[in-house]
Amino acid sequence: MLKIMIVEDDLDLLHGLRFLLQAYNCKICPLSDADEIMKTAGLLQPDLILLDIKLDHGNGLDICRELKSSYLKNIPVYIMSGLPDAENKSYKAGADFFFAKPFDSEALLTQIGTLENSSSEEFRN
Repeated sequence: MLKIMIVEDDLDLLHGLRFLLQAYNCKICPLSDADEIMKTAGLLQPDLILLDIKLDHGNGLDICRELKSSYLKNIPVYIMSGLPDAENKSYKAGADFFFAKPFDSEALLTQIGTLENSSSEEFRN
């Protein structure tokens, strides 16, 4: 079971993602406050962080850079945004994957399935 931290300040989207991923048999840690990301990620050690760029108390690109330059750098970060030029900026910040909003939930589940499969292969080796 994957542990996924979702950082999104749009509460409707946060709850929708939580519902979708719990149905996919993932353990979810939803956050809407950017101030708690580093602390929570350090405690939870999630298998994946889904991170919005535009947050009430922070910028997801800066948070991604901070995560990728810390001891948490091996946690995959998937950035989600509807902002123009967000994809290039996300990859420059260190994101492992990018989803343009609105995104297809099937595409998200497929990408998470790829992550889950690679994690289980590493475990077997």
